[in-house]
Amino acid sequence: MVEFCPECSNLLRKKRESGKTYLACKCGYRKEIETDKEQIKKVIRKKRDKLEKNLIVVSDDDKISIHPKMTKICPKCNHMEVETWQTQIRSADEPSTSFFRCVKCKYTWREG
Repeated sequence: MVEFCPECSNLLRKKRESGKTYLACKCGYRKEIETDKEQIKKVIRKKRDKLEKNLIVVSDDDKISIHPKMTKICPKCNHMEVETWQTQIRSADEPSTSFFRCVKCKYTWREG
């Protein structure tokens, strides 16, 4: 939660000195934060559990792709299926560049 200094209304920043944690302001105001070690461990455990649920590991050998597939002839191997995506390379008033990657040989090219 964000807290503000009651003296000058600036944002309080977290500082550590001598093993204690404070919320401190530039004007000199300080507020000590009570740290409950069990509460901290619970928060760390909760964050680790959420990270493990959302973690996706992808290698080049995997068949996982985030790009949509379409029918287009690969200029290298003549395979008929490619992944496609678009990126804005030039200025905003120029059209996007379309990229294509062959599903079979992984050859990548662009158009536009």
